[in-house]
Amino acid sequence: MNCRFPRPDASKRMFCFPWAGGGPSFFTAWGEDVSEDIEVFGICLPGRENRYQEPCVSDGRKTIEWIASVIHDQYSDKPFVFYGHSMGALLAFCVAIELKQKYNIEPECLFLSGTTAPHSPHRRGRAMFTESMTKDEFLAKIKLLGGTPSEIFDNAELAEIYYPPLRADMCMIDHLTYEHKPDQRPPLSCPIDFFDGTEDVDHDIQAWKQVTSGQFTFRTMPGGHFFLKIPENTRKLIMFFNIRLGGYDDIV
Repeated sequence: MNCRFPRPDASKRMFCFPWAGGGPSFFTAWGEDVSEDIEVFGICLPGRENRYQEPCVSDGRKTIEWIASVIHDQYSDKPFVFYGHSMGALLAFCVAIELKQKYNIEPECLFLSGTTAPHSPHRRGRAMFTESMTKDEFLAKIKLLGGTPSEIFDNAELAEIYYPPLRADMCMIDHLTYEHKPDQRPPLSCPIDFFDGTEDVDHDIQAWKQVTSGQFTFRTMPGGHFFLKIPENTRKLIMFFNIRLGGYDDIV
């Protein structure tokens, strides 16, 4: 867990889950701008940023159990929320379920963006079967899918750095599954706020509505898959978090 701006007196913690191949630094920077009542942590998986010397992990089950146990054992003394983008949204959702089922605790709110729910039929049609691909096949497929910064493909040195964590994460995505039947009770009761870029692909919002008995809201912002990196959108997201976590319901 990385925290760039520690706030030990904050009443809430926000745990941010990055996209495939990504690290926590983009999110930990938010700690400077969010309300003083919120302490921001970024999930840092092995093989990136300050853990770059550790071997990457593609086992989704172990990753979910590890994150859930750390949050329960070290950070459950205060209310907490999750924000996850793309793969991070899947991981945040799965960790939330693990916390609910194993420890009977939940995030106060789940903020998600940029991905389809794991039980959606749309996701089954997009599985990559990463483990069987050669390196060249994998990189070509990732480029075709979009959503990965183009500079990674244009720079051989960058591609070599990002390839191991990106491939490990895509393998993980193939196995981050959840089955939900129409008559099944939702696994979560916390509110879910879902965000999407107006130019990104459809993410089957109806499927996300099925996973909580709490309030569900959906908002779009200008941009594609990485809409959250656009400065104005980043500012709006942080404003949204400040209002939502400050206890206000009337959010435009």
